[in-house]
Amino acid sequence: MSGKGVYKWTAIDRICNSVMTFGGNILLANLLSPSDFGLLAMVAIFTALAYNISGCGMSDGLINKENPSDRDYSTVFFFNVSTGVVFCIAFIASSSLIADYFGYEELKGIMIAIGICFFFQSMCLIQETKMRKELDFKKLAIVRLSATASSLILAVILVLSGYSYWGLVSMQVFLSFFLFVYYILVSRWIPRLAFYRDSFKEMFGYGIHLMLAYICYQFARNINTSVLGKYWQASAAGAYNQGQKLQEVPYSLIEAILNWPFFAVLSSTNDKAERRRLTAQMHSMIVFVNTGVTAFLFVVSSYTFRALYGAKWDASIPIFNILLIFGLATALKMFYQTIFKAHAMTKLIRNLTFVEVIAQICLLACFYDYSIEMIAFTTVIPSVAVLLAYIVYYIRVEEIDFGTFICEAGRPVLLPAAVLVLSLLTTAFWAPDLNRFVALPVVALIFAAIFIAVCEIVRPQPYLDLRARFVKNNNSADQ
Repeated sequence: MSGKGVYKWTAIDRICNSVMTFGGNILLANLLSPSDFGLLAMVAIFTALAYNISGCGMSDGLINKENPSDRDYSTVFFFNVSTGVVFCIAFIASSSLIADYFGYEELKGIMIAIGICFFFQSMCLIQETKMRKELDFKKLAIVRLSATASSLILAVILVLSGYSYWGLVSMQVFLSFFLFVYYILVSRWIPRLAFYRDSFKEMFGYGIHLMLAYICYQFARNINTSVLGKYWQASAAGAYNQGQKLQEVPYSLIEAILNWPFFAVLSSTNDKAERRRLTAQMHSMIVFVNTGVTAFLFVVSSYTFRALYGAKWDASIPIFNILLIFGLATALKMFYQTIFKAHAMTKLIRNLTFVEVIAQICLLACFYDYSIEMIAFTTVIPSVAVLLAYIVYYIRVEEIDFGTFICEAGRPVLLPAAVLVLSLLTTAFWAPDLNRFVALPVVALIFAAIFIAVCEIVRPQPYLDLRARFVKNNNSADQ
């Protein structure tokens, strides 16, 4: 599949997937309470840790390797399944202890269900990795969209039937199960259950540092909701989780459409000059799109929650606004991590992630009982600080000067920042008085109109590149 085909099918996959997931989340948020969401948020840290230990960064090792063999795929599959069994048993065995620790008996059944969910996830990681390596993103899209739709429909049926938070739990279990089934049906490829020491040593040597970085990242991402569930209330954990989850949707979508396939494309490009060109182009695109999305989300945040979720979720609004900074910083770090992975600099990713997580834990230990907003800032501050370190290493790795970096990453920030100010000045005094269902589309359209108008006047290169991808029959000057 060509590079354009990769981005096309990734965009179809992630956009449709996000629309379904986002729409399902809105429906479930109106049907359920913050406490229901809080129950899952408390134990999300265990799910995230287990999932990333299973992958162990070895999937990225397979993608980065020029010609992985069947021995490599089988070895990684064997490792994934083995850890899947181990963590499934561990989740089930520790379910009572975790329920007693948090003081919610419901968590016992949730942990058992998540253990089963994790086992199925570990069974289908290698099929996804093989499709990514072969740039077969069309099949990936078919599988992921089919699994999401199937699991979401069944989850909504359970909630409407009166099963409350079990609808949320079942959605995760159904998703992992359907992914497992559909990957087998679509790929028609089943790896052998075999283990080869030399392959494991090679893949593990590349992936161990990514594994440790992923574990730390997921720990840091989910520790706040666990702390809120333990020292505050389930509703506080639910409010934080909802703000965090909504904040992650657009950034994860951009990551999936642009940066996620970019790693596969960059790894398959051997010419140094072409790699530098692709990297510079993607760098500007990532910065421009993510800062634009951040500006838009900040402008529409309060209108979004009140229109889509209702007054019972108002506590999530300030959390959402604070975490937008974290989302932007993380999106940029993910791009720099992609570059470092392409250069096999996985130790650097591990070390910088360690620093960030240690700083977050120290801040959380000091401020966990101040306010929910302060807990959110314990995540934001270390993320922004470590981002600066990523920038320094990026400049060194790409062998560019600071002026080149400013052209790539500094200029794309200016236009979204200007549109943010113009939009706030335009809407701040009269938009809050509108009906909550009217205010959201009106404010969103005003931002979009200002953004497009300014872009058409200034014509920044990332905007022209985006327009060339999504609008047909461009003038040659716009290419």
